[in-house]
Amino acid sequence: MVTVNRPRRSRGYSEAESEALRYKMKNPEKYVECPRCGNEITYKEVGNSIPIECLTDGCIFGGLRGL
Repeated sequence: MVTVNRPRRSRGYSEAESEALRYKMKNPEKYVECPRCGNEITYKEVGNSIPIECLTDGCIFGGLRGL
């Protein structure tokens, strides 16, 4: 069996922006400030999905989507 390491999809975020999204994903109860604009990054469970995004429209976002 051959294992292929695929690179993560990148939206062109800086390391600080990606780290802020990852930190919020692992710590949903903590306050996380967006490194791009300074607003709050939110975590919200919606069905089988978890959007993690900055409160500023059009800023950084990420999340998980289940089946």
